[in-house]
Amino acid sequence: MVKKLVIVLALIAAAGTAVAEPAKGKGFYLVGAAGESVYDEGSSFGNFGDDEDRSLHFAAGYKFIRFLSVEARFADMGSFSVPFQDFDISTRSIHVVGIVPFGQSGWEFFGNLGIGKVNLDISGGLDVDESMVAGGFGFRWYPTPKFAIGIQTDAYVWDENNDWASGVGATQLSLQVIF
Repeated sequence: MVKKLVIVLALIAAAGTAVAEPAKGKGFYLVGAAGESVYDEGSSFGNFGDDEDRSLHFAAGYKFIRFLSVEARFADMGSFSVPFQDFDISTRSIHVVGIVPFGQSGWEFFGNLGIGKVNLDISGGLDVDESMVAGGFGFRWYPTPKFAIGIQTDAYVWDENNDWASGVGATQLSLQVIF
């Protein structure tokens, strides 16, 4: 999956730099992203291994200046299995996003840090919410000042028995619209 994402981004870069536009300087925006997630079980279920699934995330935010935005996110990280246990993971979080535009090229690098809650919906009816921290980075390309295509990777880590050992990460293609 990661190879496919890199190939798509390389094609976008090769085809699009001649028609790229710098991003709009500020405003409300929406993001939708889809890709692959990987669960790192740490010690949650006795070191039985990791698992992969698809991921979806949606964000609404406000870009204050060309270099800074704040966004609220919801992410469905997928369904995972370890021996004797199946569960779904979703997150709700607030992120501060730092942005580094590459001049007027229409390209930008971004990084984010966030806090929030992770929800583990465990088979058998158990529903657990844990505090979590998150971080990630990515690249975006703006074919127009109000629309971007990007690739990003994010990691979400939560406090399980006071050891911050469990986490899930995702690599995703994203679409952003600035209003």
